Amino acid sequence: MGAALLAVVLVAVLVLAGLSRAGVGGFCGDDLRISVAAEPEIADHVDALAEDADGCYSFEVAPVSSADLAGRVASREALPDIWVPDSAVRLAQLSRDVQIPFDTVVNSLASTPVVIASRDTPVDMSTWTSALATPGLMMGDPVRSGIADAPILAAASEVEIMRSTADALGASMAILAQGQMSRMEVPPTSREMLDRVVSGGGATIVTEREAVLARREAPHAGLQIAAPATGAVFLGYPLAVTTQDPTRRAEVAGAAEALRDATASPAHRDGLSADGFRKADRAPLADGSGVGEIEMLVVRDPDRLHGVLRRWRVLAMPGRSLVLVDTSGSMGFGIPGTDRTRIEALVATAGAGLGQFPDDAALGLWAFGGAAGRDGRPYAEVAPLRRLDEAGADGSHREALGGALAALPGLVGGGTDLYRSVLDAYAQVRSGYDPNMVNSIIVISDGADDATSDLDEGEFLARLRDMVTPSRPVIVVTISLLDDAASGTLAEISRVTGGSSHVARTPDEIVRVFADAVGRRGAAPGA
Repeated sequence: MGAALLAVVLVAVLVLAGLSRAGVGGFCGDDLRISVAAEPEIADHVDALAEDADGCYSFEVAPVSSADLAGRVASREALPDIWVPDSAVRLAQLSRDVQIPFDTVVNSLASTPVVIASRDTPVDMSTWTSALATPGLMMGDPVRSGIADAPILAAASEVEIMRSTADALGASMAILAQGQMSRMEVPPTSREMLDRVVSGGGATIVTEREAVLARREAPHAGLQIAAPATGAVFLGYPLAVTTQDPTRRAEVAGAAEALRDATASPAHRDGLSADGFRKADRAPLADGSGVGEIEMLVVRDPDRLHGVLRRWRVLAMPGRSLVLVDTSGSMGFGIPGTDRTRIEALVATAGAGLGQFPDDAALGLWAFGGAAGRDGRPYAEVAPLRRLDEAGADGSHREALGGALAALPGLVGGGTDLYRSVLDAYAQVRSGYDPNMVNSIIVISDGADDATSDLDEGEFLARLRDMVTPSRPVIVVTISLLDDAASGTLAEISRVTGGSSHVARTPDEIVRVFADAVGRRGAAPGA
């Protein structure tokens, strides 16, 4: 009888222990504390799941952006037990950074496509690549935001399925990356960008959810919501075990499963719908308020995925560029069908393009040609290499550059000493090399070296090649105004320095090829 009684007691203890762990019938000992970090827009829904979840868990849900969590990792702070980022891309990036495999318990708590919200602004919706080239398009920083990296990934997917080209994507990314907004230390939130569009027009990258909520609040504002014809990247809000404590991994996994089980409740689904989210199956919003049925774009090649985000980091770096403008006699020739000379058209185009550079870019200007030379040199410094927002005696350096450009037509005449001009420019830019900027020289010319010189082309290129230092790269971007043999020389200069070469047959093409040139500045030498 004693043995039987002991057996009954043991069974009772085991049952009570099981009930306690499961939290059934109020049988709980001390709750297991579980820290949860969730993207701010989904945090309230995760908190509601935590309240409904079975088991003896005390969930502490905090709204934490992916960027903030990455910052914590950089500061060597511990990860939360459970993380709900906005996408699997962010999950994979952080797992790779901390070198710990994360266990995904729920692939998607909710979903929403990343779209374009606009008002009174035409946007080419044929592809994401073309849409990203929209002048004034507002977007956050893809390095810190899943919403902002989604259109870049969508455009990369278009390249993968041959709906666009890598060159076109590079040019669009360059324009965006050099824009003021994505380079701010604290870029505006999606809601702040939406408010700007609603009040003053324009276009911005947001989620369907954010745009739907904004349109509910201002139904007569004329806000348009659309995605390009190719589809869109969806944010999926996966739920993963991210604890760095191996002794707690099983317990945290049980807590994550409790959150997963709570997603089956009608309250969870209804709450998502009321908040503008789609369910995990990505079905269109029931009230038709979003963009409807849309194809999901995915980058299937991991190397392409990581490569395009690395390239953005390079493109977003401020530029430090010395611009060399050919002022030889041929630049005074008239352009057929116009009343302008080559140099006049170039000055007008460059003046308009100057406004596209961010304030933290550094630019300098040299004129090279017989009439421009000073002190025995075949070139003249028309404006020093300084940041555009640097103050001078008569205003900012940006304003001074505008005046310097206007002076170029008065310097036209003589031959073109291209070789010495490039060698001296390369030496100057390299001597002031800034590792936090993309250091480059931009050469705009309509002809080859036609001056008397003790260097032939082979000797010049050999000297230039000897000056190239991989640890302090200075690339040369060349733009030829004529498609002739001279452009071959310019192309070789770019190849030797790891830059890129372009031909602009008309002045209007200079804007396009310059964007293309900046888009290629992160390419490897010879690319």
